[in-house]
Amino acid sequence: MDSRVRRRYELVDEDDRLWQPGLGQLTRRRSWDIFDRLLPDRARIADIGGGPGTHAAYLARAGHDVILFDPVPRHVEAAAGRSASGPPFRAELAEARDLPLHDASVDVALLMGPLYHLTEYEHRLAALAEVARVLRPGGLLLAEVITRHAWVMDATRRRLLGEAQTWADFDHIRRTGQSKDPDLLADGAFWAYFHHTDELVSELVTAGFADVRLIAVEGFAWLLGDLEERMREPDDLIRAVRLTESEPSMLGASPHVVGCAHRH
Repeated sequence: MDSRVRRRYELVDEDDRLWQPGLGQLTRRRSWDIFDRLLPDRARIADIGGGPGTHAAYLARAGHDVILFDPVPRHVEAAAGRSASGPPFRAELAEARDLPLHDASVDVALLMGPLYHLTEYEHRLAALAEVARVLRPGGLLLAEVITRHAWVMDATRRRLLGEAQTWADFDHIRRTGQSKDPDLLADGAFWAYFHHTDELVSELVTAGFADVRLIAVEGFAWLLGDLEERMREPDDLIRAVRLTESEPSMLGASPHVVGCAHRH
């Protein structure tokens, strides 16, 4: 695992991100909305890069047989604690490119983070090849990426446009897809690759997946100024996002996009 990614998750509470009022709630609820509609009943699921187990616990409660893999020891410990206090799932230390699973042994694979933390193209393809190995024929992959202009939208939303360094960061991501190297910044800085949506399609097809479909997670809703208030009764907002979730002209406005595809 890249030491720059490891340092971030040794310092940052990843579990907190998906429970924060407003945006965190939207990301979590929309992710679960996608799972509920696309996953087969009582599937065997590999949650790869599953962090401290937010999604794995939800899926275990829904009756799935879940095994979580993550390369960060504190995440695996937190996930194991979640499993012990609720519907059980397995949690093991492993990296997306080297999974301790037999060939064709799971129905569904989730990559809700590894593709944006594997900043080199060949490393992302290696992770996708490993997923293809462990999925059963016809098995479902849900692979999440961060979109190319997510940071400029987030900085605009948070009124952070005044500093020259911020504009330099925007340009660096636009040209390279990569965030600024955390070795040049403070510990805990975010090291990731920001995808164009058509890149995700290309990577999935190159790795041998078929029936590729893109779904916006947060969609346009994350840009609403009153998001926290709306998420107190979120059903209508989530329904509106769902209506536009696969519209090509709107995908890039969502900070996260999920690629759904099947193994040949």
